Order: sequence, then structure tokens, then C-alpha cells
Amino acid sequence: MFMNQFKFLKNFLIKFLPSKKISIVCILFYIWGIIFAFMNPVLAHFTFSGGMFLDGIEVKIQMPMDITLDYILNQFIYYLGAVSLGIFLNNLVLMILCIFSGFALIPVILIGLFMKMGTTTFFIVEKLGFTGILVLIGSFHIYFEFLAALLAIDAFFKFYISFISSIRQHDITVFKENVLKEFLPIFLRIILLLAFAAILEVFWSTWWVYILTDHYISWYEFYFGAYSVLLI
Repeated sequence: MFMNQFKFLKNFLIKFLPSKKISIVCILFYIWGIIFAFMNPVLAHFTFSGGMFLDGIEVKIQMPMDITLDYILNQFIYYLGAVSLGIFLNNLVLMILCIFSGFALIPVILIGLFMKMGTTTFFIVEKLGFTGILVLIGSFHIYFEFLAALLAIDAFFKFYISFISSIRQHDITVFKENVLKEFLPIFLRIILLLAFAAILEVFWSTWWVYILTDHYISWYEFYFGAYSVLLI
């Protein structure tokens, strides 16, 4: 029983792994970002913003007198939940743009995500040293965004290769079958990864970056009392 569950989980997780060739290309862009920041830090700073990793986070916290159900709903659903939803939808639109328009793959994923994170890695480690490494390691949403981006490139190739194959074979059913069996499952995984990334960015990574770059505050106080989070 346990072995069957383990095999199911293993097979489920393996399906989230992107192709090796695409992973290598993206890793090269990440390394390129590090080299770019090292060779020309002024231009790298001008080209890429550091976001919450380098720009700093200003948080206004005011703990309520009483923790009521209405307060929890307003704080965690209508405020923080809405922020997560906004991040998710924004990232999903970008991934859709990348999948159905190959022109967006380079500026959005290869440069806008991987190369940018390479420069951010260099600057935050240069600024904070070992603490900067901890910031990046503990910002779990990045891993999900990376995986979603890699799968988006996979989805792009599967979609258009299937489309071209169906044209060559003069058979639209080939395209339909490939979309249902190969493209759609990848797209659903991308949605799942982006949803986890958005939730983690708001409900974990923001707090993690804040306590390592500003000062410590418990997770409970941070999220129950935060009513304004701004990048400065």
C-alpha cells in the first residue's frame, strides 16, 4: 500500500520536471545574469529592478484588539488573498503570452525571469553575504515560478509542433489529440505551479525576506497585523 502511494507520488512529481535541454538554456541565462551584474553593475542595476529582494520592504503593522472571524476573512481572504490572486493572474497572463507567442519567450522568461534573477542573486549576495543566500534559498515561490516558466517553454514547443504536424498530415485530429494528451496536462501543471507560487510569495516569502533584510517579527504578528506592504 505504502509503495503504491510512493510510486504514484513519484510519477506525479516527475511530470513537473521540464526537459533537460530547456533547463540548460535557462540555467545559462541565469549564469549570464550573474556575469552581467559582475561585469557591468551600473547597467545591470539600471536594466533590472531587484524587487522585494533589493528595493526593501516597508510594512505597516497594527495588531487588532480582537481576532474575530470577520477580521480573519478581511485580512487573509479579501486583502492578502486578493494580492495573491492578482500575482497569480498577472503571471498566468505572461505565461499564456509566452506559450502562444514565441516572441515573448526571450524577453519574459529567459531575460525577464532567469537573467534577472541571476543579476539579483549577485547583488543580494554582494550586499548581504551569507544572509543573501538564505534569503534566496528560503524564498520558495521562486522555485515554483522557475518550474512554471520552464514548462511554459515545453508547452510552446508541444503546441506548435503538434500544430505543424497536423498541417503536414492534413489531419486536424492529430492536433486535437496532442493538445488533449500532451499540451493540456502541461498547461494545468503551469496553473498549479503559479497558484502555489503566488500563495507562497504573499504568505511566506515576503515575511522571509523582511525578517532577514529588516528585523525579526513573528509570522503570526506579520500577517495578522500587516495592513500595508510597500516596496521602497
